[in-house]
Amino acid sequence: MVEVHFAHGYLLHSFMSTHTNHRTDEYGGSFENRIKYPMDVLKTVIDEVNGEVPVQIRVSVDEYVDDGMKFEEVKTVCHIAKEMGVASISLSAGCYDAVEYAIQPMFIPQGFIIPFAKELKAEIDIPVIVAARLNDAHLIENVVENDEADIVAIGRGLIADPLLIDKIKAHDYDNIRYCIACNQGCIDRVLGGMPAHCMVNPVAGEELTCKLKGKSDKKVVIIGAGPAGMEAAITAAQRGMKVTVYEKGELGGKFKALSTPPEKDTFMMFDRYLVSQMKKYNIEVINKEVKTDDEFDADTIILATGSKQIVPPIQGIEQEFVLQAEDVLENQKELKGNVVVIGGGLVGTETCKYLGNQGAHVTLVEMKDNIADGIGATFIGHMFAKLAEYQVDVKTSETVKEIKNHEVVLSNTTVPCDYVVIAAGYKSRNELAEELSKKYDVKVVGDAASPRRILDATAEAYRVINGL
Repeated sequence: MVEVHFAHGYLLHSFMSTHTNHRTDEYGGSFENRIKYPMDVLKTVIDEVNGEVPVQIRVSVDEYVDDGMKFEEVKTVCHIAKEMGVASISLSAGCYDAVEYAIQPMFIPQGFIIPFAKELKAEIDIPVIVAARLNDAHLIENVVENDEADIVAIGRGLIADPLLIDKIKAHDYDNIRYCIACNQGCIDRVLGGMPAHCMVNPVAGEELTCKLKGKSDKKVVIIGAGPAGMEAAITAAQRGMKVTVYEKGELGGKFKALSTPPEKDTFMMFDRYLVSQMKKYNIEVINKEVKTDDEFDADTIILATGSKQIVPPIQGIEQEFVLQAEDVLENQKELKGNVVVIGGGLVGTETCKYLGNQGAHVTLVEMKDNIADGIGATFIGHMFAKLAEYQVDVKTSETVKEIKNHEVVLSNTTVPCDYVVIAAGYKSRNELAEELSKKYDVKVVGDAASPRRILDATAEAYRVINGL
């Protein structure tokens, strides 16, 4: 198969689009002129292979920019390509200036290209291939069963679970490890010049060096059942270890808080998978808070107690209208009126989205000269668009001096408020480590070792258990 790319920001696509093609010669201007060079290239490829291998084109159904290609022009391109002899058409979307539609994060609807595929398939008699956020088994099955496309193309879903297709065929739905479209381990790392990994698959990108080791009769106690704790428990069970998990609350850790802001609900897909695997392996969960003088029958203790929010030393922070962001999100509190959010990182900006969506007037305060550090390329533009939509007043390079009675005193101004929400970062919750280490082999994983992303926590938990 030879594929000729008319999609995203590739050279041939750039010729076809008025968004990128500003030429005034025979290759610019009219639709006929803009497609001339791409079609010349396609003809050359078809002539060169001379029927020995099939030729396929990949094309964006819509660039999702105002002056970009729309579906009616794209359909014309597809008909011309079919007449020239292409064997199939693979549909994508977006462009480099709308990258979120090319490599879809979780705020883009699942299967959003399917209607385009169905319409094209109804008027062209060569196979139509559909891609883009097809991360649900029933959605994938329905595409072909409902004659909406001929072939389903899956990329990130196979990074998350290389056995995805086998599991769908076997109707083994509960054991599918779905891509949640976080883009943290794959596209964010690739765009940063690093190899692809995966939040939900700790082996992704390191399959040859991180294979699951053989069976072990070790006894492992895991304290904490957030992402790192559950990943550690499941990996230990897969190796045949005797596993006991201690968790004072519900399974899941920070999943609930992470999934509360608008368009972040697919984090719960990973939570549901981990919980289902805990049940599959009959992992014992004891609901209690561990103390340093508790006794355990264990060869190794995995401390996965997570992290807690930092309470900065601000005068007046103890007042009842001052809340922690995690408490607001986890308990889904509704805050109306004027709300000041202190801290402009990932949690702070997501909290602003959550509050803005409720109708609150939000002021975001950040001591650095920028906000949203560490947010990936496919999310960052959408984040700023949402902050603008909710009219969040962003104040950077501001230090909080004091919280008075319903007003926040900054270094350069004072902001009246009904509530203050603190999003000043996290510190590890690992107080048990020192005492437990006097009697047991203790491994600290995830946020308990250092506050990071779930991507890092699950990978670390897997590697620690695999190394026992």
